[in-house]
Amino acid sequence: MADDQNKAISRRIWEVFASGDLSELDDLVAPGAAFHDTQDPFGDQRGPEHMKSLMEMYRKSFSNMRFDIKMQLAEGDHVCTMIEAQGDNTGEIMGQPATGKHSRINLTDIDRIEDGKIAESWVTWDTLGMLQQLGLIPAGAQQKAPA
Repeated sequence: MADDQNKAISRRIWEVFASGDLSELDDLVAPGAAFHDTQDPFGDQRGPEHMKSLMEMYRKSFSNMRFDIKMQLAEGDHVCTMIEAQGDNTGEIMGQPATGKHSRINLTDIDRIEDGKIAESWVTWDTLGMLQQLGLIPAGAQQKAPA
């Protein structure tokens, strides 16, 4: 049963992110929670305030945000969530003006749950793919299939 409860906590974070009602984060994220993401401009923050800063930034950059959970695996206090994220770039992103283009990427989030809250999180996402879809960097040359 703990695995299902932990999965629900991890899933709820993405539902809150998509909804834009971030008030529930205090109930889902531990005060000192650490986040590990090399693309995180708020790496010096912890806990719910960190999540609010990050989510607000992306919500300003993308409208019509949607997160489709493709798979969740849980073992002990860890939950791995595979997600397809998408939205329209209608606001500044990474210092670049809005492109108006749609982006769809995959990301993987591993959460460590402690006392019913996220205590630590590791996220990897397709930054390159997103920037290419938005036209902010050129797409790589197409590889030819071997003859």
